[in-house]
Amino acid sequence: MTPRWSWGLCLLLVIIACEAGRDFYKILGVPRSANVNQIKKAYRKLAKEYHPDKNKDDPNAEDKFKDLGAAYEVLVDDEKRQKYDRCGEECVAKEDGFGGMDPFASFFGDFGFGFGGGQPREREVPKGGDVTMDMAVTLEELYVGNFVEMVRNKPVARAATGTRRCNCRQEMVTRQLGPGRFQMTQQQVCDECPNVKYVSE
Repeated sequence: MTPRWSWGLCLLLVIIACEAGRDFYKILGVPRSANVNQIKKAYRKLAKEYHPDKNKDDPNAEDKFKDLGAAYEVLVDDEKRQKYDRCGEECVAKEDGFGGMDPFASFFGDFGFGFGGGQPREREVPKGGDVTMDMAVTLEELYVGNFVEMVRNKPVARAATGTRRCNCRQEMVTRQLGPGRFQMTQQQVCDECPNVKYVSE
């Protein structure tokens, strides 16, 4: 008969293993020093390999695929990756929450493949206008995939010395011309705001 303390020890080890969370680097098969491009490349390769449509006979395929999505979502984001490196999966899950994302959303926009429900995350970052760029690709690249880095210059407002007129509006101003005589005129009134300059980034 096994002593009670050994059962307690086994239970403690199981709890510790659960709290430790998943090893995202191991899931993606990349070293801790991997850069974003290495992470993306590893994710793309494994996502194709473990996609549930390709592994219909494997009951664990969808779970593996979701693990890949969670690992990718954390490691490709600098802020989340720093939190994960500091205190593990639980730290990232508490503060940000993940797992409901579609792993392919970051590659194909909001189209999704039906996993995770394609629901938006709670803290949605406001998006700007779409940027459309023409790019020549081969049929092989369309099938196998490829990462292309693009550089786009855009004007960004930065603080500058001095002030500027802002929030300008038309207001009615009453002026006394003499006893019992008033004149109402419309004039432009502006506020003084901190100056800005636009720099190309």
